[in-house]
Amino acid sequence: MNLDVIILAGAPNNGPLKKISGTEHEALIKIDQIPMVEYVLKAVNQAEYTGRVVVVGPKKEMEEAIQEKADLFVEAAYTLEDNILRGISALEKRSDYLLIMTSDIPLITAEAIDKYVEACLQDGKADLYYPIIPKERNLEKFPTSRRTYFQLAEGIFTGGNMVIVKPDIFTGNRDLLEKVIAWRKKPWKLSRLLGIKFIFRFVTGNLSIVEIEDKVAKITGYKGYFMITEDAEIGFDVDKPSDLEIMMNTLIS
Repeated sequence: MNLDVIILAGAPNNGPLKKISGTEHEALIKIDQIPMVEYVLKAVNQAEYTGRVVVVGPKKEMEEAIQEKADLFVEAAYTLEDNILRGISALEKRSDYLLIMTSDIPLITAEAIDKYVEACLQDGKADLYYPIIPKERNLEKFPTSRRTYFQLAEGIFTGGNMVIVKPDIFTGNRDLLEKVIAWRKKPWKLSRLLGIKFIFRFVTGNLSIVEIEDKVAKITGYKGYFMITEDAEIGFDVDKPSDLEIMMNTLIS
């Protein structure tokens, strides 16, 4: 199965990267003369398990910058939730699962995408798959990177920047979509939803992946799955100058 892909490229450049580039949108910040989103597009287009590609961002600027490297360009809205829904709506006939990813992971590779898609589809039992990367693997690949980590019974992890999802669970449930976005980098928000017992176990690092998955399924009616991946590139997002420096050093090496 080839998955349609939505690349979220609408984030304004109003954070720490503003010091590096005056470009209005982060996705169009040039790294070695190439817009950051183009690195992501290259990997997506080279991957074996990807289908049509939708880029949600500043439509005119994106079309001028990356031209025919995507199948569809959709004008971005003001929120991440709306951008995801706009990307889904642009695909009239959709694959059973969608791959939704951000435009700020320029070190992503076609191989990492294919491994992640293949692992998720081999399972094929969940409505949503979310990647988590072991801390030791992330530090092995990017020893100077500063990421947000969380501890579970299985180990210490950081979150990734792509999800595989059955699109219908979002189109019919905006509230769920908002929760997923809130949880993406802040798993303690998830523990709040699960109750005081889970908050305590999360804080002490004793909460297991399976317990979270089972509780979320009972609350939402949808099955989520935390997919442990060794490919740290999935979690390496460029959102500050030090990340940009790591990116450049990786390209040179």
